[in-house]
Amino acid sequence: MTEGRYLYCILDGAETRNLGKVGIQGGEVRVLPYESVGAVISPVPFSEIESNLVNILVHQKVVDLARGIGTALPVRFGIIFKTEEGVKKMLSKSYESYRTKLHKLKDRDEFGVKVILNDSGLKRIRQSVEADSEEVVATRKKLPKSGRGTSYLLRLKMEEAIKNQLYKKIEDLSQQIYTRLGAPADERTVLKSDHEQIILNAAYLINRREVERFQKEVEAVRKDFGGEGLIVHTSGPWAPYSFC
Repeated sequence: MTEGRYLYCILDGAETRNLGKVGIQGGEVRVLPYESVGAVISPVPFSEIESNLVNILVHQKVVDLARGIGTALPVRFGIIFKTEEGVKKMLSKSYESYRTKLHKLKDRDEFGVKVILNDSGLKRIRQSVEADSEEVVATRKKLPKSGRGTSYLLRLKMEEAIKNQLYKKIEDLSQQIYTRLGAPADERTVLKSDHEQIILNAAYLINRREVERFQKEVEAVRKDFGGEGLIVHTSGPWAPYSFC
């Protein structure tokens, strides 16, 4: 089978380096230089790499090793070139873009934040909506005087109003936290949530000088919103995958 070159990341600096046989399938990882940047690569069979946990973790480990050398621009999993010449052509074509992105990412890390609304918090917000919403209160007052058919329609209307206002309150909470934690960040982005109780899944690009400030803001958010039934999970520092 033809041997290709697997790409992990783009590195600031053009020094040729060998990181050892730490790549996917035990491949020897090295830096292929081009002008003032380098591509971190290793040999692999020129075929689709299986996206399993082992390979993904190896990919991330190599990116982390590269970040120990200098600023690294992570590349998504599974990028393979047929030849080293192909890697060099890619570096040449995108050189200015890489330089710009590497400058933006210098001394910066990605931190992840997941905010979970627990069952008691959801119940508390629903009770608040039911008690405070003029539309819900007015509709409930009409129920005892309504016939069976009208009562059924009113209940549907009331439940829809509760649902809409519940979502709005949750969205407001999410936005408050997203904005507050973004104050120390250079950039921020909302990521897809994989569970309905995760009301915020976000990534923040933090200058290392601002990490302590960011962590203090996280603790402040935990203190301020803990009574609302919100649990704040953080992760990182990571390579800035969400900002490339």
